[in-house]
Amino acid sequence: MALQLAKLALATSLLLSISASAFAADAMVGTGGYAREYQKMGMMKMLDADGNSMVSAAEADTYYGNLFDVLNKDGDDSLDAKEWTGPSKNSKLDLTTGGYARELRSMKMMKVMDADGNHEVTRDEFLSHHKNVFGMQDKSADGQIDAQEWVAKIVGGK
Repeated sequence: MALQLAKLALATSLLLSISASAFAADAMVGTGGYAREYQKMGMMKMLDADGNSMVSAAEADTYYGNLFDVLNKDGDDSLDAKEWTGPSKNSKLDLTTGGYARELRSMKMMKVMDADGNHEVTRDEFLSHHKNVFGMQDKSADGQIDAQEWVAKIVGGK
């Protein structure tokens, strides 16, 4: 009986540690809904400015810089909760798909990107988050993401 309890405790400990590390990796990406909407091919096409079916680091940087500018209504290089969520919870951003805009503009995603916890997301925090996601997707480490890398599971990093 004691041996069975010890095995059960060991198995439970192992499962918890695996779950905790998966959760930590997922937290780097954001919410499950955000990752799901981000990794749709419609979003890849929006980032792929030159239409070559690849997203380069430069294209991603330009895209997310432009997206930040659209959100940053007052031009102060930081997004507060009002700018983050927009005038309506369902308002669509022209630079994104509707599903991605909805998931991005959730308060959970704002919290993920608010690295210093001051309830604002700066341009640097916003771009840094997206650079990290790009790095997790770029499995080949060649500075660009093809369609296969785009849709591959990004939880867990490289």
